[in-house]
Amino acid sequence: MITVIPARGASKGILRKNLQRVNGVTLVGRSIRSAQMIPGNSIYLSSDDLEILDIGKEYDVNSIQRSQLNSTDFATSESVLDEVLTYISSDDDLVTLLQPTSPFIDTNSWLKAIKIMNADLTIGSIFSAIDKNVSSWQEVDAKWEPINQLKNVRLPRQLRNKSVVETGSFYLFRQSLFQLEKTRFCGKTLPIISNLWSQFEIDTIEDLSLCNQIAAIID
Repeated sequence: MITVIPARGASKGILRKNLQRVNGVTLVGRSIRSAQMIPGNSIYLSSDDLEILDIGKEYDVNSIQRSQLNSTDFATSESVLDEVLTYISSDDDLVTLLQPTSPFIDTNSWLKAIKIMNADLTIGSIFSAIDKNVSSWQEVDAKWEPINQLKNVRLPRQLRNKSVVETGSFYLFRQSLFQLEKTRFCGKTLPIISNLWSQFEIDTIEDLSLCNQIAAIID
């Protein structure tokens, strides 16, 4: 299996976010450590930043210098994946995208996802999620509308369609389908329910502080 960890040097919100530390370990380092817990995993760190690439070398993983095109604010995860997979030209079909901004990756659910994909070839992709049947709203044409129910009918939780929330921590997919569709959500897509901690992502200083407090308890 292949795991790709995209970690750009620049960031919005927090300066050099991927080098920030949770419980003394950089976010990049935490992602690598999680990936190293998966047997038979070939790990590739993609970055435009020499300090980040050096961290990959310290952990003895494959460090790939990212192109200028994929080093801008407008680069997508899919474009980075495409660049890395083209560069390494591997026959391994299972690929995982890990996000360093998710410091608590549920490796047990990741292993379950791999087992499911190996057992059922009709499944093209699996993403980490939490079971959270929330009442969500979105703004459409300057008006706020509910997403998963009607304004005038408030169904009990048990009668609503089941819903999940992406954690953003890992995405598992088949490389053969990704090359055709150019999306990590390729083919038949399923969620895998991960633990509560996997939902935390770091985008702000407050997120970083909270995750350090959590890590002091659960690491």
